[in-house]
Amino acid sequence: MRMFYYLKVFFFSFEFAFLVLCLIVYMVSHGFFSQYFPLSSLNDEAIQWVMLFPIGITVWTLKEGVGVLFPSEKKEKVLHEWPDYWKLKIHFDVGISNSIFFTIPCIIVWLLDALSTLVGAWIFAGFAGALSINAFSFYAARISLRSALIRLDDDNNYDNHVK
Repeated sequence: MRMFYYLKVFFFSFEFAFLVLCLIVYMVSHGFFSQYFPLSSLNDEAIQWVMLFPIGITVWTLKEGVGVLFPSEKKEKVLHEWPDYWKLKIHFDVGISNSIFFTIPCIIVWLLDALSTLVGAWIFAGFAGALSINAFSFYAARISLRSALIRLDDDNNYDNHVK
């Protein structure tokens, strides 16, 4: 059951949809892009430093993503006792895995010096975009989680005052 949920979370995600969209757009219009957007004019220094973007996003996700499972010392117990915690954990695991796996194609394209080719630039941009969506998902999850825990805390305080 949980393995199917892992697969569902991976395949039915904004990141996966974005990568599929990138593939479809490339397949439909690669002739147009290769004709009207030559990549030979890219700045060599920009290509040298462009790898900081996906690595920076991955580092941020790995560092800040832990806050999804461990929002604060006082509220961790409530979160970890939540009946659907296992779903949150699977979303976390898939998101962390995505951040690592989506960085690998960016590194390979950069190391092979393929950013000056249309295929390389497309792969790099697609996976860097998916990394950005993944990082935003973690950011949004932390905000939603904090909000839910604040509401839960307010409800508990209200119940204690009423008793």
